[in-house]
This record gives sequence, C-alpha cells and structure tokens, in this order.
Amino acid sequence: MSPSGSRKSLLEQYAEPFADLPPLAGILAAILLVVIGWAAPLFAGASVIAGIWLQFGRWLVWFLAVFVLAYTMVGVWRRDIDRRTFDATDDPAGLTWSQFERLIAEFYRRKGATVTPRGGPTSDGGVDLNLTDATGDRLIVQCKHWKSRHVGVKPLRELWGVLSDEKADGAVFITSGSFTNDAIAFARGKRLELIDGARLRSMIAAVKGTREAASVAEPPPAASVPRCPRCGSSMVLRTAKRGNHSGEQFWGCSTYPACGATLSASA
Repeated sequence: MSPSGSRKSLLEQYAEPFADLPPLAGILAAILLVVIGWAAPLFAGASVIAGIWLQFGRWLVWFLAVFVLAYTMVGVWRRDIDRRTFDATDDPAGLTWSQFERLIAEFYRRKGATVTPRGGPTSDGGVDLNLTDATGDRLIVQCKHWKSRHVGVKPLRELWGVLSDEKADGAVFITSGSFTNDAIAFARGKRLELIDGARLRSMIAAVKGTREAASVAEPPPAASVPRCPRCGSSMVLRTAKRGNHSGEQFWGCSTYPACGATLSASA
C-alpha cells in the first residue's frame, strides 16, 4: 500500500475500488446502501440505545453511498480520458509513466478484458494491473515506461516470482523500450508474455484499426540478434538519424554509450 493510501479514511478505502468497476456496479451499490440506511432504524424495536446506534449507522451507510457514487463518477471520468488518450496516441514513448499504465489498461479493456489498476510508484510486487481476459484467464501485468533502457532478467524474475502468490494464470511484461537477449531467453517456455515498444505500437494500431499495424515491423527473433564483437553484449537494431546513412538500420551495442560497437544490419 502506498503511503498516501494509509491516510485514507475507512469510507474512502471501501469506496475507492468502485472507480475501477463498471458504472452500473457503483450505482446499484449506492442504491442498495441507501435502502439499507433507510431500513436500519426499523430494527431497533423498543430499545432506545439500539435506536440511537442504528440512527448513527444509517448516516454512516448513507455517507458510504455518497463516496461509492463519487468514486464511480471519478472512474467514468478517468476512463473517458483514457479513451481519448488511447485514440490520440500512436507512440506511447511520449507519455508519462502514469499515462502509459492507463494506456495499457485501456488497451486491454478494448480487447474485452476486465482491468483493475494497481499501479503507481509503490505497486506491490511490481504488479501494475490485474486483468481477466476474454477467455477467463487472470493475468498480472507490469508496465515499464523506459524510453531508452533495455529490460533485463531481474524485473522479469521478480514478476514471475509473485505469480503464484497472486493466484494468476500468467503474467505480461510491457515496456516502451526493448528486452535483452537474456530476458527473452528467461521468458521462453513460461506463461510470461513480453511486449516491447515496437510490438506494442503494432498491437495498439491493430486495436484502433489503423494502417500502422501493417507498417510496424515485428522485432527480430531472439536467435537472429547478434552479440557485440567488442564486449559480447547483445546488439539492438537501430536506425541512423543523420549522416550519409540516415534512415538505414544497423546493429548497435545494447550497452551504448559504454560500448559504441556497431554491425551492419544487412550483414
């Protein structure tokens, strides 16, 4: 739990989950709480003390109904922002980390999944989203908004390590950057899906039904990624942005700028 979460009132802690549920669930819950509050004093009978406590309970339940309805409306507002951000975004690399997480949540919603955000700077076990996909499988998702860093094995091990504790059927690790060869090898054969920046852009374009889905190149197979001839690290496919070879692709060392070795992509 984040530090800010520990300062929330009991009413807020009970009502906050309704921000991530369908609006109908929050509206029905609020109506039910209002009915319960109205009926509570009827059970007091002839006891004055019970009547006082039940009257107090009535107002407490009604306050909870107000919080539930408020968080439900906040959720509707957030999802409207998420939908507009998703429709307007072609490259997630330009988003903030919080916008990136909510973009991923909206992506899975459009794929038919039920999504519960758990993210933030202090998300437990690195899990940013809980989701139940269209097939009924429960998945945990971690999002890393790294524009230039390459995700290695360590965060993948941590996410995989909490899979059983989360009672999930699988895990998904999504980054706006890329994965090292060792990370790709670690995920192979596990219910651990890796989605890098290039694949994510393609998947988003496919969901949006744009032509970009066909134009975004899939990342090369792990077996075809060469090793750096100078330091032995994995190479990353890059595109020259200036000079005589502007627009051409080449292999660059993943540890750049520590190692600046390059290889021709056509070799």
